[in-house]
Amino acid sequence: MDMTPQMAIVLTVLALCFIAFARELLSVDVIAVLVLLVLTLTGLIDIHTAVAGFSHPAVVGVGAFFVVSAGLLRTGTVGIAANRLMHWSRGGRKALFFLLLFSVAATSAFLNNTPVVAMFIPVALTLSHRLGLSPSRLLIPVSFAAILGGMCTLIGTSTNIMVASIAAQNEGLTPPGMFEFTKLGIVFAALGLPYLLFAAKYLLPDRNTIASITAASDRRLKEYVTELGIRAGESLAGLKFGRTPLARDRTIRVIQIIRGEEILWPPFDELVLKEGDTLVVAGPIEELVELGNDRSFQTLDEILEVDRSRPESREIRLAEILVLPSSAYVGMPLEEARFRRRFQITVVAIQRHGLHLRRKISKLPLKAGDILLVQGSESDLGRLGNEEGLILLSDLEDVLVRKKKAPVACAILLFVVISLTFRLLPMITTALAAALAMVLTGCLPPNKIYDAIPWRILVLIAGMLALGAAMQATHTADWIAWELTSLFAFGGPWLLLVVILVLTTLLTEGITNTAVPAIMLPIALKISARCEADR
Repeated sequence: MDMTPQMAIVLTVLALCFIAFARELLSVDVIAVLVLLVLTLTGLIDIHTAVAGFSHPAVVGVGAFFVVSAGLLRTGTVGIAANRLMHWSRGGRKALFFLLLFSVAATSAFLNNTPVVAMFIPVALTLSHRLGLSPSRLLIPVSFAAILGGMCTLIGTSTNIMVASIAAQNEGLTPPGMFEFTKLGIVFAALGLPYLLFAAKYLLPDRNTIASITAASDRRLKEYVTELGIRAGESLAGLKFGRTPLARDRTIRVIQIIRGEEILWPPFDELVLKEGDTLVVAGPIEELVELGNDRSFQTLDEILEVDRSRPESREIRLAEILVLPSSAYVGMPLEEARFRRRFQITVVAIQRHGLHLRRKISKLPLKAGDILLVQGSESDLGRLGNEEGLILLSDLEDVLVRKKKAPVACAILLFVVISLTFRLLPMITTALAAALAMVLTGCLPPNKIYDAIPWRILVLIAGMLALGAAMQATHTADWIAWELTSLFAFGGPWLLLVVILVLTTLLTEGITNTAVPAIMLPIALKISARCEADR
């Protein structure tokens, strides 16, 4: 089979594309758009074929499943188990390392790899700090564990979704089911996880870098200090502290208890709580906000304000406010600042390096460099950020989870698994229905949908689908299949399979693995058809 000029152009585009990706000459989405332009300007495919990739089931399906993953993460479905790792391992390093890798792999089988790794990075950094391990010993194994777990199911990785979508559009091919990859995937995971567990000690470096130190300060791990009052008539009054949920919570530390003018210090196990006691507590943002929703406690905001009213029902966001040296609030106690009355803002907690408490937080004079954790509407936060001497650092809405929605999110995931397992609905229909359900049930706020979707990856996939279409339209895929089968025919189908796997692996070194199936699957199908014809 002779090469035509059209084939040469397609192969040249493929080679240049690989070089551009490998050397990171441009961002991946820009390269994908350039591919579309070259293919249309050279007349290899028409404009309708070029842009058809943007409506391809693979693109829509990958985007929809990212929304589903975001909903599951947002409801804390995964984080609940992640936070229990230290308890389950009972402090043992090897047991903890194995549980971390196993949890990542198991989670990645049902969620996309990227958000899973992003979620477990703070967990890995926290565990490495507690155990005195270098973060470099945990982060790379976490990434590989996500890859191993993602291979086990159809929705575990975008690559599997891509293959299934392309297969569904080819006549005579049955798209893979939910667990069609599982048998082979479990074998790889069973071999790969022990290897990561034992090889990491000898092959991975033991170092602390600036990047790891910066990552360790992830906002999910920041510790703030706030105070909680014991409400009159609530069940906590009259209980020994050791029998309260706070005593069993491993993420919250009670620093001191203020009773009238007296300051009580740990241990508190035998201390009987009384109405009016003020507990000074420290912990992560998420846990402090959740405590603030417990009606057993009087929150810092209620202590600061005389009216003690709650903010009206509206879209509330969480943010950090930095106090500058020029601020008029420096030296002013929180109770006198009255952020609620001035800005309709709720002060949740305060962060100050080297904070030594000798009084209630509500009476604590603010200092330059203090960071206030606050809640309010977007417009109110904007007004507070425009106040001279205050800087709005960041929007922390993504830190909060909606644990009450976790059962709903799990039910949606169960629907996805059942639908894909028994082929009740096409994959694209299942993905869109699940994504919509996440939004309609409140598991994922509507304004977070677009943040959850990796638009660059979707543009890249669309561009590579156009390149795959050009390979088929110009018979480049047939030519490559012909050359490979002629060159390796002596080894039979098994050798050809090895060749395909090697070529696919080499392409993923320069092009993201999500897009590679668009290039390699047409070639693999042509080789398969020729091997079948030669029988």
